[in-house]
Amino acid sequence: MDSSNRAVQALVLAGVWVLVVIAVRFGLGLVFARYERRLAARDPMDAARRRTTFSFLLRVVVVVVVLVGLWSVLSVFPTTQEAASAFLASSAVLAIVAGVALSTPLGNLGSGVLLAFTQPVRLGDRISIGEFTGVVEQISLSYTALATDDGTYVFVPNQTMVSTMLVNRSVGSHRP
Repeated sequence: MDSSNRAVQALVLAGVWVLVVIAVRFGLGLVFARYERRLAARDPMDAARRRTTFSFLLRVVVVVVVLVGLWSVLSVFPTTQEAASAFLASSAVLAIVAGVALSTPLGNLGSGVLLAFTQPVRLGDRISIGEFTGVVEQISLSYTALATDDGTYVFVPNQTMVSTMLVNRSVGSHRP
């Protein structure tokens, strides 16, 4: 294949990836907008928090799609195939580094899912964990919020909730 055909192939491939990025961006945006409208009717604060999370995740997805598109366009030309392979290897190393850097947030997320299924604490339960005692006000995927007796809010990472001994003073009193 001569260089002019490769250039045309690269341009077509780049155009396809641009369309994919646009479709992903707007497709996910529409799906989330519908979800957000339903959520906002129930809890405006939760909707704002989810909007922030979605905005971050959308950026990550778009960056990943752009990087894959860049790699595929670079791999069309023999002279840049080596650079494309190095780019892919660098991306793999970067993903490993990001995984290590995100181990605590991902651990909190996994612990939040575990708390949701096992339910050792529920909203309104009075618990003691470490040096803090309070009423569970909120359980999210990453933290549990306690309102202490003096009105202070303590945000306990869910990984701590799962890995540290806690005392639930409400079990047996008002829980079914």
